Amino acid sequence: MATRAISFKRADQPVAAGGETWTSGPDARKLRPLPSEDVYFFTKKIDNSRVVREADPAGHRRAVQAGLKGFAVAGLLILLLMPRALEMVAGYRIHSLAADHARLVNQKAAIALEEAQLESPQRLQVLAGQLRLVNPDPKHVVMLNSAKPDSALAMMNVGR
Repeated sequence: MATRAISFKRADQPVAAGGETWTSGPDARKLRPLPSEDVYFFTKKIDNSRVVREADPAGHRRAVQAGLKGFAVAGLLILLLMPRALEMVAGYRIHSLAADHARLVNQKAAIALEEAQLESPQRLQVLAGQLRLVNPDPKHVVMLNSAKPDSALAMMNVGR
């Protein structure tokens, strides 16, 4: 903010008749005076150590009432927001269960495919050959006639 230099002259320094100010003359190298530099602020240390607070019997009751009102408002707010929060939690749970169901259906399909491959007739034929589970020769097969029991044949096989 621009000001006029003449407004910063000291009140106790009269301006000379020749128009000499602080910017001209023998004291031109001095700093110009600051505004209100002659004002002195007196400070006094105050000791309040002996001051005792006056008892307020209604103050404690008002503080307790304010605390109870705050708890009541907080409880009411919680009760109003609780159904929405539980609804959100249930939504997350349903989404999680749907994802688990999809994963289990895919896993079941993969296991069914693997089971079908393991039980295929071609694979069972290969495993039977590896374990030597082949059909016996026809000369080693004994046909039993269920119409007439032959006890001699049964006794012959028991002696072996």
